[in-house]
Amino acid sequence: MDIEFLREFMELSETCSYQDASERLYITNSTLSKHIQKMEGELGVALFERSTRKVTLTDMGKILKEKCEKILPLYDEAIMQMNLEATKSTNTLSIAFTSPMYWYGVLDTIMAFKETNPQINLRLTELSEPPQKSAFADKQAEFVFAYNINWSSKEICHQPFRQDELVLIVSKDSPLCRESAVTLRMLAEEPLILPNRACLQDLFFNECAKEGFTPRIKLCAQDAATAMRLVESGYASAIFPRACCEESSSIHVVELLPVISFETYMFFTKNKPLSSAGKLFYDYIGSQVEE
Repeated sequence: MDIEFLREFMELSETCSYQDASERLYITNSTLSKHIQKMEGELGVALFERSTRKVTLTDMGKILKEKCEKILPLYDEAIMQMNLEATKSTNTLSIAFTSPMYWYGVLDTIMAFKETNPQINLRLTELSEPPQKSAFADKQAEFVFAYNINWSSKEICHQPFRQDELVLIVSKDSPLCRESAVTLRMLAEEPLILPNRACLQDLFFNECAKEGFTPRIKLCAQDAATAMRLVESGYASAIFPRACCEESSSIHVVELLPVISFETYMFFTKNKPLSSAGKLFYDYIGSQVEE
C-alpha cells in the first residue's frame, strides 16, 4: 500500500471532512476519495461511515488509525536516518523549494553557500506544488523552502527566510492605475486574479472579510507570468506578492492598505539531528537573515 494513502487516511480521520482534508493535503476531493476507496478495497473493510455532511471512522478505521499513529513516525524516522547516513558519507546537502521561491533569491542563496563550501555536494528538488510533510522523507530533503503553510509544529519547525507583502497589479488602462495606494474596500467590485497558493489566498480572504466583503475572483494563476499577461490584456487585475511583480509599460503596481505582509520560510524536521552539511547550511541561513 502506498504510504501516502496512510497519511491521507490520517488527515481525513482527524478532520472528518473530505473538503478540509483535501485542502490540507493539496489534492482534490475526488483524488482523496479514490485513494480511500482503494485502501478499503485492498484491506477488504470499510474505514469510514459516510454521511452528507461528514465522515466518521468505523471500528476497523479506528484500529488502523491507532496503528498508523505508530507506523508513520517510525517510517519517517527510518527514511530520515537512512538519508542522514547517506549525507554523512557523501557530504551531500538535499534541499527542496517551491517554484515561487525563485523570486526570493533562494537559488542565489544556495549557490552562494556552495561557493563558500565547495566540498559539499548539492541535491536540489524544485516542487511545482506546495509541499507536504512527506517531502522530507519521500524526496529526501533536509530543508524545504516555501511560503508559510499549515505544518504541525510538533513535527516541523522553521527559520524565517524573506518577508514580502501582497500588492495590486493593474493594467495601464485601469482607473486604479492613477492611484499610488488603494484600500481593500476599493476592490470590492474589482475582478481579481490570485496566486494558486492556499496560504496567500487565505491571507487575502481573511483581510477582505475584516472589511466586510468577499472578493470577486476570476482565476487562480499557477505562476506570476500568467497573471501579468492577463492583467496586460485587461482580463482582470491581480493580487500577487511584490517580489513576483515587475512594473512595465503595460502594468502598474499599486500599494494595498492595510499592508498584507507574510513570511517565507526554510522548513526542517524537529528534534532530529542535522547532517554536518545541514548544520553548516542552517548557520549560513541564520547569518543571512540576521544581516
